[in-house]
Amino acid sequence: MVPMRYFHRRALWPLALTWLIALLATGPAAFAADAAPDLGPTMRFGIVRSNAAGCEPICPEWISAEGSIEAGTPALFKRMLKTLGGRKLPVVVDSPGGNVEAALTLGRLIRKNKLDIAIGKTVFSSCQPDAKGCQDRDARYFGDVIDYGAMCNSACPLMFAGGIRRVAGEWAYLGVHQITTTYIRTKLQYRTTYRIVGGKKKILNTKIVSRKNAGSYKTYEMSKSVEKKLAAYLDQMGIEQSMLETMKGTPASEIHQIALDDMLAMKLVTSTDAVGLLTAASLCEPGRLATNCREVPGNKPDGLMATAARPTPPAIEPEAARRDEDMRFVVVRGTNPLCNPDCPEWISAEGAIAPQTPQKLRQLLATLGKRQLPVVI
Repeated sequence: MVPMRYFHRRALWPLALTWLIALLATGPAAFAADAAPDLGPTMRFGIVRSNAAGCEPICPEWISAEGSIEAGTPALFKRMLKTLGGRKLPVVVDSPGGNVEAALTLGRLIRKNKLDIAIGKTVFSSCQPDAKGCQDRDARYFGDVIDYGAMCNSACPLMFAGGIRRVAGEWAYLGVHQITTTYIRTKLQYRTTYRIVGGKKKILNTKIVSRKNAGSYKTYEMSKSVEKKLAAYLDQMGIEQSMLETMKGTPASEIHQIALDDMLAMKLVTSTDAVGLLTAASLCEPGRLATNCREVPGNKPDGLMATAARPTPPAIEPEAARRDEDMRFVVVRGTNPLCNPDCPEWISAEGAIAPQTPQKLRQLLATLGKRQLPVVI
């Protein structure tokens, strides 16, 4: 009975699911088989405290979730949740999409922990989560949130579906499309050790001795098994199946922005409110403290303290302002490439108010006809 070894080859086809965003497609052609979609920085999480004036020592806090969803993102989120000690902070997400399985896991974690979620961008007032030596001892950052320009695309809406309260507002962008499935062929070489017993082979062990990439290809329509899995998930989260139909009806090279009214009909959002519903400083007013309000005596962000320490420059009288600094009005259109052709517009009003300013505004309004645009001053 002599142990013997032999080598054999076998091709396996592991399955990986990835979402692509319309920004990556330069035309109708598909991505190259060996090209990995570049969705930007990986999602990062941070506990953010509102820097709204006058809210201290009791201010709202939230979890900032910004970046692409990768396979390891759920583990990072779990680690973040452990630092909260059971506190339920809303999640403010801004993501182009990413890994489907990871997005489903994130959605389930959010639902399991009974967290609210909103689409929004966190604007940090001092440092950002990826800056070293900037975080305070309580693992918090300071900032504010905006919804204009924020997105939740591709796989992100699956994560978004996990929230208890889900808000997007009119200025955030939520888009879906078909799944792109990447099949990666891997060639494995095994070494098998066996023994001859009674004229028959008895395998003692099998070990992989080499692993080589043997190519890949992509499909741009979800399989029946994936469709069934997503349908079950959306049903579990209380989302209408019309969301899945919208995904299936949108090519992978494009993205379909879901209007706020349609999101409400799909039950993808729970109200037409925006991110401020979960993060506004008014949530922490006496008599109406929200669960994400926290009191930190003597607390103030470093950036604000530094500002307060500087001497205040003397005020400039209105009549002393130079003529080229008088208020001007311009109609501005959003530049986010994902919003075309239906991008938001507003009236920008910048500069000092002078006697002729009302007339300038009247002249601009006359060019708008019956359109009603918001004024950003």
